[in-house]
Amino acid sequence: MNRHIPLSGQPNFRDLGGYESRDGRRVKWGTVYRSGELSQLSASDIDKLGELGIKTVVDLRSPQEVSARGESRTPPGARVEALPIASSSFFAKLIPMFLEGDFSQLPPDLLERVNRALVRNSGAQYGGLLRTLIDRANRPLVFHCTQGKDRAGFGAAMVLSALGVPWETVVEDYLLSNHFRQEENDKILRMIRDFASSNGTEVELSKIEGLLYVKAASLEAAHTEIRALHGDVESFLIDGLGCRVDELERLRDDLLE
Repeated sequence: MNRHIPLSGQPNFRDLGGYESRDGRRVKWGTVYRSGELSQLSASDIDKLGELGIKTVVDLRSPQEVSARGESRTPPGARVEALPIASSSFFAKLIPMFLEGDFSQLPPDLLERVNRALVRNSGAQYGGLLRTLIDRANRPLVFHCTQGKDRAGFGAAMVLSALGVPWETVVEDYLLSNHFRQEENDKILRMIRDFASSNGTEVELSKIEGLLYVKAASLEAAHTEIRALHGDVESFLIDGLGCRVDELERLRDDLLE
Protein backbone atom coordinates (compact mmCIF):
# COMPACT_ATOMS: atom_id res chain seq x y z
CA MET A 1 0.00 0.00 0.00
CA ASN A 2 1.13 3.57 -0.69
CA ARG A 3 1.21 5.88 2.30
CA HIS A 4 1.41 9.01 0.16
CA ILE A 5 -1.71 9.99 -1.82
CA PRO A 6 -0.56 12.15 -4.76
CA LEU A 7 -2.73 15.25 -5.18
CA SER A 8 -2.00 18.20 -7.46
CA GLY A 9 -3.25 20.67 -4.86
CA GLN A 10 -1.73 19.18 -1.69
CA PRO A 11 1.67 17.48 -1.42
CA ASN A 12 1.33 16.14 2.13
CA PHE A 13 -1.79 13.93 2.08
CA ARG A 14 -0.89 10.63 3.79
CA ASP A 15 -2.51 7.42 5.00
CA LEU A 16 -1.72 6.51 8.62
CA GLY A 17 -2.27 2.84 7.89
CA GLY A 18 0.30 0.07 8.19
CA TYR A 19 2.09 1.17 11.35
CA GLU A 20 2.62 -1.62 13.88
CA SER A 21 1.26 -1.22 17.39
CA ARG A 22 2.93 -2.54 20.52
CA ASP A 23 0.58 -5.54 20.58
CA GLY A 24 1.68 -6.66 17.11
CA ARG A 25 -1.42 -5.51 15.24
CA ARG A 26 -1.23 -2.90 12.49
CA VAL A 27 -3.25 0.23 11.74
CA LYS A 28 -5.78 -0.47 9.00
CA TRP A 29 -5.19 1.23 5.67
CA GLY A 30 -7.80 3.57 4.27
CA THR A 31 -9.41 4.66 7.54
CA VAL A 32 -7.56 7.75 8.78
CA TYR A 33 -5.48 10.26 6.85
CA ARG A 34 -3.42 13.36 7.70
CA SER A 35 -2.89 16.30 5.36
CA GLY A 36 -2.14 19.91 4.71
CA GLU A 37 -4.91 22.30 3.67
CA LEU A 38 -7.54 21.06 1.24
CA SER A 39 -8.55 24.49 -0.03
CA GLN A 40 -6.36 24.29 -3.15
CA LEU A 41 -7.54 20.91 -4.43
CA SER A 42 -8.34 20.40 -8.09
CA ALA A 43 -11.48 18.72 -9.38
CA SER A 44 -9.50 15.51 -9.93
CA ASP A 45 -8.16 15.74 -6.37
CA ILE A 46 -11.71 15.96 -5.05
CA ASP A 47 -12.63 12.92 -7.13
CA LYS A 48 -9.69 11.10 -5.55
CA LEU A 49 -10.97 11.89 -2.06
CA GLY A 50 -14.32 10.56 -3.16
CA GLU A 51 -12.66 7.33 -4.29
CA LEU A 52 -11.05 7.07 -0.84
CA GLY A 53 -14.54 7.29 0.64
CA ILE A 54 -13.73 10.30 2.84
CA LYS A 55 -16.71 11.00 5.09
CA THR A 56 -15.26 13.54 7.51
CA VAL A 57 -12.74 16.35 7.19
CA VAL A 58 -11.41 17.79 10.47
CA ASP A 59 -10.01 21.26 9.82
CA LEU A 60 -7.53 22.44 12.49
CA ARG A 61 -6.93 25.85 10.88
CA SER A 62 -7.91 29.11 12.52
CA PRO A 63 -10.84 31.13 11.11
CA GLN A 64 -8.31 33.69 9.86
CA GLU A 65 -6.47 31.02 7.89
CA VAL A 66 -9.70 29.68 6.43
CA SER A 67 -10.70 33.21 5.40
CA ALA A 68 -7.33 33.85 3.78
CA ARG A 69 -6.81 30.45 2.15
CA GLY A 70 -10.35 29.23 1.54
CA GLU A 71 -12.67 26.53 2.84
CA SER A 72 -11.73 22.87 2.58
CA ARG A 73 -12.77 21.41 -0.77
CA THR A 74 -14.42 18.06 -0.20
CA PRO A 75 -16.20 15.32 -2.16
CA PRO A 76 -20.02 15.27 -2.18
CA GLY A 77 -21.44 14.06 1.12
CA ALA A 78 -18.30 14.66 3.17
CA ARG A 79 -18.78 16.64 6.38
CA VAL A 80 -16.33 19.30 7.59
CA GLU A 81 -15.75 19.64 11.32
CA ALA A 82 -13.88 22.74 12.43
CA LEU A 83 -11.62 22.31 15.44
CA PRO A 84 -9.60 25.52 15.09
CA ILE A 85 -6.19 25.90 16.67
CA ALA A 86 -4.80 29.38 16.22
CA SER A 87 -1.28 29.65 14.86
CA SER A 88 1.26 30.91 17.34
CA SER A 89 0.99 34.69 17.72
CA PHE A 90 4.63 34.87 16.71
CA PHE A 91 3.75 33.72 13.21
CA ALA A 92 1.87 37.00 12.68
CA LYS A 93 5.19 38.79 13.14
CA LEU A 94 6.79 36.83 10.30
CA ILE A 95 5.24 38.95 7.55
CA PRO A 96 7.20 42.13 8.40
CA MET A 97 10.27 39.94 8.83
CA PHE A 98 9.80 38.67 5.28
CA LEU A 99 9.24 42.19 3.97
CA GLU A 100 12.28 43.59 5.73
CA GLY A 101 14.48 40.54 5.26
CA ASP A 102 15.43 40.65 8.93
CA PHE A 103 15.00 37.39 10.83
CA SER A 104 17.31 38.25 13.71
CA GLN A 105 14.42 38.13 16.18
CA LEU A 106 13.30 34.66 15.11
CA PRO A 107 13.68 32.28 18.08
CA PRO A 108 15.64 29.16 17.10
CA ASP A 109 13.29 27.04 19.22
CA LEU A 110 10.03 28.49 17.90
CA LEU A 111 8.51 25.17 16.83
CA GLU A 112 9.49 23.56 20.13
CA ARG A 113 7.55 26.35 21.86
CA VAL A 114 4.60 25.79 19.53
CA ASN A 115 4.50 22.07 20.29
CA ARG A 116 4.65 22.62 24.04
CA ALA A 117 1.79 25.10 23.70
CA LEU A 118 -0.28 22.51 21.79
CA VAL A 119 -0.01 20.21 24.80
CA ARG A 120 -1.02 22.92 27.25
CA ASN A 121 -3.68 24.76 25.30
CA SER A 122 -5.27 22.53 22.66
CA GLY A 123 -6.61 19.54 24.56
CA ALA A 124 -10.20 20.30 23.55
CA GLN A 125 -9.36 20.27 19.85
CA TYR A 126 -7.25 17.10 19.90
CA GLY A 127 -9.73 15.40 22.19
CA GLY A 128 -12.42 16.38 19.70
CA LEU A 129 -10.37 14.89 16.87
CA LEU A 130 -10.05 11.57 18.68
CA ARG A 131 -13.72 11.43 19.65
CA THR A 132 -14.71 12.20 16.07
CA LEU A 133 -12.46 9.38 14.89
CA ILE A 134 -13.87 6.99 17.48
CA ASP A 135 -17.35 7.33 15.94
CA ARG A 136 -17.45 4.74 13.15
CA ALA A 137 -19.91 6.85 11.15
CA ASN A 138 -17.17 9.45 10.60
CA ARG A 139 -14.65 7.14 8.93
CA PRO A 140 -12.74 7.29 6.65
CA LEU A 141 -11.55 10.60 8.09
CA VAL A 142 -8.85 13.11 7.22
CA PHE A 143 -7.57 15.85 9.53
CA HIS A 144 -5.47 18.76 8.35
CA CYS A 145 -3.96 22.14 9.16
CA THR A 146 -2.29 24.46 6.64
CA GLN A 147 0.99 22.73 5.82
CA GLY A 148 0.09 19.44 7.47
CA LYS A 149 3.27 19.30 9.54
CA ASP A 150 2.83 21.00 12.93
CA ARG A 151 -0.76 20.96 14.21
CA ALA A 152 -1.63 17.97 12.02
CA GLY A 153 1.73 16.45 12.94
CA PHE A 154 0.89 16.57 16.63
CA GLY A 155 -2.60 15.29 15.82
CA ALA A 156 -1.10 12.30 14.01
CA ALA A 157 1.13 11.69 17.02
CA MET A 158 -1.93 11.54 19.26
CA VAL A 159 -3.91 9.30 16.89
CA LEU A 160 -1.04 6.85 16.51
CA SER A 161 -0.33 6.91 20.24
CA ALA A 162 -4.00 6.20 20.94
CA LEU A 163 -3.63 3.15 18.70
CA GLY A 164 -0.61 1.91 20.63
CA VAL A 165 2.02 2.75 18.02
CA PRO A 166 5.46 3.13 19.68
CA TRP A 167 6.75 6.69 20.05
CA GLU A 168 9.80 6.00 17.87
CA THR A 169 7.45 5.17 14.98
CA VAL A 170 5.35 8.24 15.75
CA VAL A 171 8.45 10.41 15.31
CA GLU A 172 9.27 8.68 12.01
CA ASP A 173 5.82 9.53 10.67
CA TYR A 174 6.21 13.13 11.88
CA LEU A 175 9.45 13.54 9.93
CA LEU A 176 7.94 12.30 6.65
CA SER A 177 6.54 15.81 6.08
CA ASN A 178 10.09 16.90 5.22
CA HIS A 179 10.16 14.46 2.32
CA PHE A 180 6.72 15.16 0.91
CA ARG A 181 6.91 18.93 1.36
CA GLN A 182 10.45 19.33 0.01
CA GLU A 183 9.42 20.60 -3.43
CA GLU A 184 6.94 23.06 -1.91
CA ASN A 185 9.47 24.20 0.68
CA ASP A 186 12.13 24.73 -1.97
CA LYS A 187 9.67 26.86 -3.95
CA ILE A 188 8.95 29.01 -0.89
CA LEU A 189 12.67 29.45 -0.22
CA ARG A 190 13.28 30.52 -3.84
CA MET A 191 10.47 33.08 -3.61
CA ILE A 192 11.93 34.52 -0.40
CA ARG A 193 15.43 34.64 -1.86
CA ASP A 194 14.22 36.28 -5.09
CA PHE A 195 12.12 38.80 -3.18
CA ALA A 196 15.05 39.72 -0.94
CA SER A 197 17.36 40.01 -3.96
CA SER A 198 14.94 42.33 -5.75
CA ASN A 199 14.98 44.58 -2.69
CA GLY A 200 18.75 44.49 -2.31
CA THR A 201 18.67 42.59 0.97
CA GLU A 202 20.11 39.30 2.13
CA VAL A 203 18.11 36.65 3.99
CA GLU A 204 19.48 34.03 6.33
CA LEU A 205 17.60 31.13 4.77
CA SER A 206 18.71 28.65 7.44
CA LYS A 207 16.30 30.29 9.88
CA ILE A 208 13.42 30.02 7.41
CA GLU A 209 14.28 26.39 6.75
CA GLY A 210 13.88 25.85 10.49
CA LEU A 211 10.21 26.84 10.13
CA LEU A 212 9.47 24.95 6.92
CA TYR A 213 11.04 21.64 7.92
CA VAL A 214 10.06 19.67 11.02
CA LYS A 215 12.62 18.30 13.46
CA ALA A 216 12.38 15.44 15.90
CA ALA A 217 13.28 17.92 18.66
CA SER A 218 10.01 19.80 18.08
CA LEU A 219 7.84 16.74 18.68
CA GLU A 220 10.08 15.62 21.53
CA ALA A 221 9.41 18.99 23.18
CA ALA A 222 5.71 18.09 23.19
CA HIS A 223 6.53 14.62 24.52
CA THR A 224 8.57 16.13 27.35
CA GLU A 225 5.71 18.51 28.17
CA ILE A 226 3.22 15.63 28.22
CA ARG A 227 5.36 13.61 30.61
CA ALA A 228 5.95 16.62 32.85
CA LEU A 229 2.24 17.38 33.14
CA HIS A 230 0.67 13.91 32.92
CA GLY A 231 3.36 11.29 33.40
CA ASP A 232 2.91 9.52 30.07
CA VAL A 233 1.04 9.77 26.77
CA GLU A 234 -1.70 7.32 27.79
CA SER A 235 -2.57 9.46 30.81
CA PHE A 236 -2.55 12.56 28.61
CA LEU A 237 -5.06 10.96 26.23
CA ILE A 238 -7.39 10.35 29.18
CA ASP A 239 -6.77 13.29 31.52
CA GLY A 240 -5.60 15.90 29.02
CA LEU A 241 -7.77 15.07 26.00
CA GLY A 242 -10.78 13.67 27.84
CA CYS A 243 -10.92 10.24 26.19
CA ARG A 244 -12.35 7.33 28.15
CA VAL A 245 -10.49 4.04 28.47
CA ASP A 246 -13.35 2.12 26.84
CA GLU A 247 -13.37 4.58 23.92
CA LEU A 248 -9.67 4.05 23.31
CA GLU A 249 -10.12 0.28 23.48
CA ARG A 250 -12.95 0.49 20.95
CA LEU A 251 -10.82 2.64 18.66
CA ARG A 252 -8.00 0.09 18.80
CA ASP A 253 -10.37 -2.78 18.08
CA ASP A 254 -11.79 -0.88 15.10
CA LEU A 255 -8.58 0.42 13.55
CA LEU A 256 -6.07 -2.32 14.28
CA GLU A 257 -5.88 -5.67 12.52
